Amino acid sequence: MNSIKLFVFIIVIQWFNHAAALNVLAIVTLPLKSHYMAFDRFFRELARRGHSVTVMNNYLEKNPPPNMTFIDLSRDRYPHIRMPPMSAYEGSNSHYMRLINIYYHFLARSQHVGQDCEHLVTSKEVVDFLAKKQKFDVIIVEQFMSDCGAAFAATLYDAPIIGITSHTLLPWSYSRLGIPFDFSSDAFYFSTGGQNPSLYHKIEAYLTNIWAQHVLQPQIFKTINSIFKRHIPTFGGDVEEAIMEKMMMMFVYQHFSVTGARLLPPQAVEIGGIHINKAKEIPKDIDTFLSSAPHGAIYVSFGSNLNASTLSTKKMKAFLDAFKKIPQKVLWKIESPNITSENVYTRPWFPQRDVLCHEKVLAFISHGGMLSLSEAAHCGKPLLTIPFFGDQFSNSATIEQSGLGKILYFDEVNADSLTNAIQYLTSKKMQDNARNIQSLWNDRPVDVLNSAIYWTEYVARHRFAPPSLPSKQSTWFEKSLLDVYSVLISIIIVVILMVLGLLSILKVLIKSGFNRYVKNKID
Repeated sequence: MNSIKLFVFIIVIQWFNHAAALNVLAIVTLPLKSHYMAFDRFFRELARRGHSVTVMNNYLEKNPPPNMTFIDLSRDRYPHIRMPPMSAYEGSNSHYMRLINIYYHFLARSQHVGQDCEHLVTSKEVVDFLAKKQKFDVIIVEQFMSDCGAAFAATLYDAPIIGITSHTLLPWSYSRLGIPFDFSSDAFYFSTGGQNPSLYHKIEAYLTNIWAQHVLQPQIFKTINSIFKRHIPTFGGDVEEAIMEKMMMMFVYQHFSVTGARLLPPQAVEIGGIHINKAKEIPKDIDTFLSSAPHGAIYVSFGSNLNASTLSTKKMKAFLDAFKKIPQKVLWKIESPNITSENVYTRPWFPQRDVLCHEKVLAFISHGGMLSLSEAAHCGKPLLTIPFFGDQFSNSATIEQSGLGKILYFDEVNADSLTNAIQYLTSKKMQDNARNIQSLWNDRPVDVLNSAIYWTEYVARHRFAPPSLPSKQSTWFEKSLLDVYSVLISIIIVVILMVLGLLSILKVLIKSGFNRYVKNKID
């Protein structure tokens, strides 16, 4: 009898688990590995907890884990995204590099949105997928330069959408969430001004934002609407309105301990560090090298998109000469290692998070990408950033402003500047700063991965998020309080006109009375 009860209990539990399981679609269209790496752990954890997860991306897995299906979007797209050799950045002024970086972001956003959308709605893999007519409980869409993924989700599926970023909140996402952007104090995605920027950076951010919001955005949605009307017979309406209606939440890869405090509504959840797995033992060869470093070690990596072996001979010599001047040993991620130095150990790949958290590693030299920033904060290691593109310039500003590290622009890199920067990072002051930030970064009321999964399930259960800010439904005219100013100015003008009118009448009456008085006197 007891065995029967146990059997029934197990069946009931399994039924409830099955009933609670979600059908999740994740769309990550950008073919940059670092962007997908920020989300990969989150998607896998959803699948591990029993949800069915379909991922559209550019990194197809031949043997996906249970509950995960991949739709391949690659097809040799985006040849322009292949990064140039690092030597191509040499000789360029860092300020010029940053402005060119903004230009290329907007160029990619305006010129390649058509290619992105055409591929998304016409590729055989996607057409075959759409033919299955699957229904989803929630759709997670990467938010970056193009809104094609969000438009695809909003117009083809009756499901709530969660936007997700591998970086801080983009300029055009603020209005989408109904958040006012304060140019006098907020850190701007494309700027090196950080928080409380200078007058120059405020002007630059203001003009850049106007261009993005009021020039590029209408062009992009016009292109998307045209493509969707051409290829999807059932499409009707406006994609921008559909996205605004169905975008319920935004998971943003940032955390106030490093990227600064921002005004965020309940629908925006900070997920900085969500990709970081639990610690593992480092490989034996790395451990052996670190154990022979009495003064500790420095870890150097320029990420997955920059190839350090493409440095010019001159720049490579600057790095190696600096490494000879310091007492620490160096671990250097370099794709084609050809370095013979006793204090430098090279590999084409390192388990970055595990290396950074090793007690012997004292500091990190990086390009300032958001994943590198989060791992440095997680492990409490000072960070020297040498920014090249993307959000690396703005990240570097926040890193320096938070006290986690220092910026060294590429045109300033030489043996002496690198040596001085490393000595600064290994100083007691910077080591203490990094440990303090580590405490803030890791001290959260809820584990970041559990928080993201909770809100995903919340949106799927209720089909909406916490109440949105009323300003999300407001026009720019209303959000700027121009309607209020217009009424107040109108009232002031009416009052002034009334006063002027009364004064005119009074003037006429006085003049008339005076004239009668004078006339009576004469008579």
